[in-house]
Amino acid sequence: MTTTAGSCNEHAGLGAELRALVLSTLDRLEPVLERMRTEPVTQTAETCANCPVCALLAALRGDHPELAGQLAAYASGLLNVLRAALEEGAPAPHGSPAAEPDPPQRRVQHIVIDRGPVPR
Repeated sequence: MTTTAGSCNEHAGLGAELRALVLSTLDRLEPVLERMRTEPVTQTAETCANCPVCALLAALRGDHPELAGQLAAYASGLLNVLRAALEEGAPAPHGSPAAEPDPPQRRVQHIVIDRGPVPR
């Protein structure tokens, strides 16, 4: 078994497969979150509106509390960010070396300090 720096030839495609798996999972989660986000708020009188436990129980009963809609909206944004990161972060092909980024330019300013007369 020959290994190169930082990779194993037996698992060369594992990263791409995991990325594809996560992207397909995101494709399945998005319609569910969209439905939860756009459904009208329905809540029975016996449940509170602020407690996450009550909101979860109401969602399991089939109600659609406002908290579940807000959580679905935040989760949709999180999934969009995750999808963008996965699509942008695709690794470079093994044959081409990664481009070295330019080093940041340092800006230095010379400051003259006048301490006045030196006491003897």
